[in-house]
Amino acid sequence: MLRTMITDTPFGQKWVLQGRLCGVWALDLQEKWLSTRSAREGRKCAIDLEDVIFVDAKGECVLQQMASEGAVLSASRIYMKHVLESLIEKQQEISKETRECNPKPIAEHQSRPWKTQ
Repeated sequence: MLRTMITDTPFGQKWVLQGRLCGVWALDLQEKWLSTRSAREGRKCAIDLEDVIFVDAKGECVLQQMASEGAVLSASRIYMKHVLESLIEKQQEISKETRECNPKPIAEHQSRPWKTQ
């Protein structure tokens, strides 16, 4: 089970999550996140993960989505800190792979290292 509490302020939104972020609860959190997107626009969003005791792959995906949309994820317990660190590592790997697959185009005025016929 996952408990989600959302507090709105004029300058931001704070989410407090408690319990297990997995399976259908992760999907429920994602639905809540998407449905409140317009309410967060232009404001800071903090996600308190202090009382989350388990995260599966679906939960990790939701946390990555939240972070990619500007949410600040915080936790001080060892387990959640480990989860957040692994998400950062995964994001860095994805960024590196994206850069390798999509190199910056060479400007027309630069010489090309290959010949075309």
